[in-house]
Amino acid sequence: MNKIFFTALLIISIEGMAQKFKAGFITGLNTSQISGDQISGYNKLGVKLGTFINYPLNKNYNLQVELQLSQKGSKKPFIENSPQTYSFQLNYIEIPISFDYKVRQFLSLESGLSFGYLLSYKEENEFGEIRTADPNDIAIDFMLGANHQWKKNTRINFRYSHSIIPIRPHSSGGKWSLNKGQNSSVISLSLYYQIPVL
Repeated sequence: MNKIFFTALLIISIEGMAQKFKAGFITGLNTSQISGDQISGYNKLGVKLGTFINYPLNKNYNLQVELQLSQKGSKKPFIENSPQTYSFQLNYIEIPISFDYKVRQFLSLESGLSFGYLLSYKEENEFGEIRTADPNDIAIDFMLGANHQWKKNTRINFRYSHSIIPIRPHSSGGKWSLNKGQNSSVISLSLYYQIPVL
């Protein structure tokens, strides 16, 4: 009898939590750079595609977990009459986890961590594909951002992220006290579409 009671209570609790979950899709654009590669500026463009689950903790706080494909890297800007080119693209599968705080009815702020796994990468210059220092398979970033509720089921997200651990060593192999390697920085602009039925 007790087993039946606790089983029923567990099912009711799970159903109650499921009713609070919000899920949907992510599409966005990244612009990124890598510190320590002697190229400055957020010149590398990439896409961000994925899904998210959002769970309200209370009236003002939400927990959000995402699963996404994210392209990052570095690119030398075009210089007229210069033959030199450089591009470094990294393709990650990422799980960003963030806490969202509602500031106003249509505005919220977020912070969190993102855990990434490197799927592939390509580095090339004007002569073709090159190999300098291999990037690490694992990436951990901290994130700061803001959300604007544009429509009932659509919000616009602006996010900055920076790698906590280097994405790869310096090409020279050098290490200093607070400079262990190259780090990535990303500014992204995305649309989050919530599935209406959930």
